[in-house]
Amino acid sequence: MKRNQSALPVAVAHLVLVRPHHLRYVKNAKATRKLTLFIACVMSASCQRQTADREATPFRIVARDSGFEAPVLLAAGLRHVIFENHGSEIHEAMLVKLPKGMSADDYVAAVKKGSLFPQGALDYSGPGLTSPGQTAEMWLKVDPGQYIIICWNDGHAKTTPVHPFTVEELGLRDDRPPKEDLVLKLFDYRFEFDGNLHKGTHVIRIETPGPNMHEVDFYRLHDGQTVAELKSWRKQKHPGPAPAEALGGALDSHDINRVVWLRKNFIPGHYVLHCEMPVSNAPAGSDPLTHADVGMVREIEIKE
Repeated sequence: MKRNQSALPVAVAHLVLVRPHHLRYVKNAKATRKLTLFIACVMSASCQRQTADREATPFRIVARDSGFEAPVLLAAGLRHVIFENHGSEIHEAMLVKLPKGMSADDYVAAVKKGSLFPQGALDYSGPGLTSPGQTAEMWLKVDPGQYIIICWNDGHAKTTPVHPFTVEELGLRDDRPPKEDLVLKLFDYRFEFDGNLHKGTHVIRIETPGPNMHEVDFYRLHDGQTVAELKSWRKQKHPGPAPAEALGGALDSHDINRVVWLRKNFIPGHYVLHCEMPVSNAPAGSDPLTHADVGMVREIEIKE
């Protein structure tokens, strides 16, 4: 690629034009070192400024039934995530930060032994349940460290390969989510909107006042289907065709103070907000309970 000299800092543009034989005017090695350090300093400062002015490309995650496709490096900060389901089943993309000393294989091994939250690993949210052919879009913050992407739907955490990636400080500025027009708050155990859903595209800021961890999945019911049928279908591990289209959402975060943003287009229909986090204090020996079982479900109709 042809380099554009005019894009270099003025000082560097002049310095790199010095011919080798002119260096005889540099009297000693100490002066040479000073000159070299000066050039490096100017170039470094310029690179840092240019890097800080750049925005990262969206972090694109593609789910297939055989696993995930995504970059192996992501810049730390607030990032724009696009999730596409190219598989034949419903998938999600949970971002999990691994503790030092834990590998992706270690995490999966703990999951296969029955752990829902392997010790030391931190959930960092991510796009929620998404039906085949659908795309979900969100903004979330990530910190430096080693991560995996994992799907917890329908036993996939034990059968579908995870995707390891690294988050590093690369000097890129935060991605800016569009200004929200709605705020959705995830309480124990209810959904509260500050504003009203209507036909069209919404940017939704999602907050978790808690005090427990929560998530939200958006569904659009198929004609003639009900909330009760959706709850039963999820509870019984999907016997028969889905009664609704899964449209993505926001998965849980161990840091409930973190905020995420979703951008979604809503067409007329009946929508269901659903939280499938496990109930942590369920009685021993009882069937597993989720937050949806204790009331964290909400139906909303969007009219033409």
